[in-house]
Order: sequence, then structure tokens, then C-alpha cells
Amino acid sequence: MEKQLEEFIPFLENESRLELKSVALSHILSLTGNHDGVEVLISNEKLLRTLVKLIKDPNYVVSKDACFTLINISADSESVCDALLKSSSTNYDESGLVQILLRNILDPESKVTDPVLSIFSNITRSEMLATKITQHILEIDENILDRLVAAFTKINYNRHKQTLNYLAAIFSNLSQASMFRNLIAKSESRLLQRLLPFTNHETSLIRRGGIVGLVKNICFDSSLHEWLFSGDVDVLPFILLPLSGPEEFDDETNEKFPIELQYLDSEKKREVDPDIRTMLLESLAQLCATKNGRNYLREKGTYEILRELHKFECSAEGDKRCLRTCEDVVDILIKTEDEIGHDNLKQVEIPQDMIEKIEKLIE
Repeated sequence: MEKQLEEFIPFLENESRLELKSVALSHILSLTGNHDGVEVLISNEKLLRTLVKLIKDPNYVVSKDACFTLINISADSESVCDALLKSSSTNYDESGLVQILLRNILDPESKVTDPVLSIFSNITRSEMLATKITQHILEIDENILDRLVAAFTKINYNRHKQTLNYLAAIFSNLSQASMFRNLIAKSESRLLQRLLPFTNHETSLIRRGGIVGLVKNICFDSSLHEWLFSGDVDVLPFILLPLSGPEEFDDETNEKFPIELQYLDSEKKREVDPDIRTMLLESLAQLCATKNGRNYLREKGTYEILRELHKFECSAEGDKRCLRTCEDVVDILIKTEDEIGHDNLKQVEIPQDMIEKIEKLIE
């Protein structure tokens, strides 16, 4: 098989005839349908570099098939993605995978941006890869994130109807890395603030889910909570608004809410996707880590919003996982600080005997 692959490489070069290139690429694409085929492909560095270059091929069919081949390869596992990154370029130079993907995403004339984004999403799934790729992105261009956010937020950025929706998933994946989170927080371009409105983006589940995932990962970093609560960001309305429904509240309760949640229309619809609702609730749970965060959420009427959400999750339309997560957050908010007894819940040490009990349950 390895010898056969070597014979295919000359037919994939730029100067090769189109019909030969298409046939060779079609055969290689067929090998990506199972793990064994991917393992064979990933062992051939020359072939991988050739496939990466074909993303830029002027023929749409060739570039599309090259993208789908790399999508299948990168969907296999973290180790395969790491091998793909190492094989495609040693220094992430002009011919490297990351560089080519970024140029394609930012090219408004590209016809394969969405497949390219799927490759990028696959290679940033793990924290290790997210950290590694964040480092290389900054080496390529320190302003690249600002350009990516600008492309994502611009209507009809791509002239060939490529949606760029999966950029949201990439932002979410990269935010697993503390380096990326700090970059977002220190950005003078207000990157997070430009993305927050998409937590309530009606036309794309992928965009909503990706940006909510980004928010959740940033909320996991308690060192950023004061910044998130500040007037510069004011993250809470963007978390609570999708969880809110058409329920009516009295004037006193409405006055507690952030202005974006006051006197909502009777037609207001709650986020329909249970996975996104769960991520939003998990974000609130993380914001409850500190005493200041818990008090802030209480003052802004978070409990009242979750009380109504709880009723919804108990109904036929609700979701059991959302219900449990909602109850976890409510349990924290309804307790007094004396009952909680800790300023920062993330600094609470779990007794060794409890750890052993948990480990036995897992076994």
C-alpha cells in the first residue's frame, strides 16, 4: 500500500493533468473511510504535504476533494492531527497547513472556506493542539485574530456563499488554551465583545453554539471573572437572555435585571438547543465560583430567570441534563454565604476519603 501511495504522488502535482489528478485524489479520499487507511496516509509525509498544497488548487473539484480528504484524516484522533501538523510543514511556513488554512479563511474569493474551517475545527479539538496552534497563529501574524473576528462578524464576507459559521467552533476550541483566553482578555480590539451578540444568533445553531462554548471556556477561568463582570464586557446579559422565555415579572423584579432582560416581549423564545442551554448554565455555575460572582448574579436577578427556566425544563419540552445543571446553579444561589462557607469554591480541597469513594464509583 505504501509503495502504491508513492506512485500516486506524481499525479497529484500541480503540473499533472486534471483527469489524472482527480482519479488519484479520489482513490486517496476512499482510503480515509477507516482508521487503517488513515494510518497509512499519515505515515507518508510527502503525500500529506502534497494534499495540503492541493487546497490551493485552482480547480474547485480538486481543492474540494483535497479538503474532504484532510477533513477525514483530521477527524480520526488527536495523535493523527498532531502527526498531520508535524508532517505538513516543519516550521509552519508559507506551505504549512496552518498558514494555508488561515489564508484561505481570510480570502473572500475562496470557494472552499467552509470545508477548510472543518479541517481547522478538527485540528483544534484538544487543549494540547489548541495551545500549539495558538502559538503558531501568533507567530504567523499577531493581528490574525482581529482579522478572523472581522471576517466572522461581517455579513456576506465570502463572495461565494461560504458561511464561515465554523469559525465559531474554532474560537471555542482555541479558548481551551489559557494563552488564547488571555489574548482575548488583553485585546485592545475588544474581540470577545464583538462576538458576544452571537450567543443569541437566531439563524445559525453552529454560530450560537460555538460562541457559547467560547464564553463557557472563558468563564472557567476565574482570574477573568472581574473583567467579565465589568462594564467593559458585561457578560451576564448575553448568558441570561438565551435562557429567558416570555414570562412576565413584576416591576420590582424587572428592576433587578440587566436592561437587556427587562420587560421582554411576550413572543420571546428560549434557546431551543439543550446542549447550548447546558453550556450557558455551566457558564453561570463557573461564575458562581467566587463570593463576588455569586453576589453579582443574585443582584442581577439570575435566580428569578432560572426559577422560570426550571419550570420549563420540568415540562415536556425540557431536558433532564439542563434541569440538573439548572438545579446545581440554583442550589448555590439560594444558599447564604455563611452556608457556603468559602470565598472561592475552586480552592476548596476535597477530602482524600471522598476522592477514594468517587474513584471506586468510577471503577
